[in-house]
This record gives sequence, C-alpha cells and structure tokens, in this order.
Amino acid sequence: MSENVLTPKQKKGLAAMLTCSTITAAALQARVAEKTLYRWLAMPEFAAELRTKQASIIDAAAGRLVQGLTQALDTLADLMTGAESETVRRQAASEWLANCLKIREQTDLEKRLIELEKAAKL
Repeated sequence: MSENVLTPKQKKGLAAMLTCSTITAAALQARVAEKTLYRWLAMPEFAAELRTKQASIIDAAAGRLVQGLTQALDTLADLMTGAESETVRRQAASEWLANCLKIREQTDLEKRLIELEKAAKL
C-alpha cells in the first residue's frame, strides 16, 4: 500500500500513531479528533500503511538487537567465568541456559512449521 493514497492529514495521523503511546496522544499530536483516528484505523488503506510502517520499525529494532548479540554473549561469558560474586555467575549462567533453550524451542517450532506448510501444499 502506498502512502500516496492518504491525505496529508492522514499522513500526519499515521506519523503520530507511530510515535505516540495512546490514541489520545496521537490525536492531540496530529490535531485531529480521536474519533477521526478510529475512523481512519477502520479504513483498509490507512490500517495497511500503519502495519507496514510498524513492521519497518520492528525490523530496524530487530537489526539493532542482532548487532549486539556477540557483545551480549561475550559479556555473559565473562560474567559466568570472571565475576567475583557467585550470585552474578549463577545469574549469568542461568540467563545463558534460558536463552539457549529459547533458541532451541524457536528453531524446533520453525522446522515443524516449515514441515507442516510443505505437507499442506501436497
């Protein structure tokens, strides 16, 4: 969906929806009534553009998280082996294990989903 189908006011409302934590705050920032924002959200073009923009923001945030993975793992590894406090070492080890289990679970789920999708296409 292209932002070109939105009016200038709708584009302003869209931008406000992306930066404000509530509809009320977004309406104030965009200088429109809350009722208007709700009406726009019911419009397929507006809702689709909002979802597209939100997905782009989430993708950018995910990219930043991925960039810090090595440093985060290095920090946990250093804490597990080098921290003076037993509590800190235990917590770092616990977080390491929890993250390993989460990754394993996500990987397994992804594989199962791919297999189900392949089977459904047969």
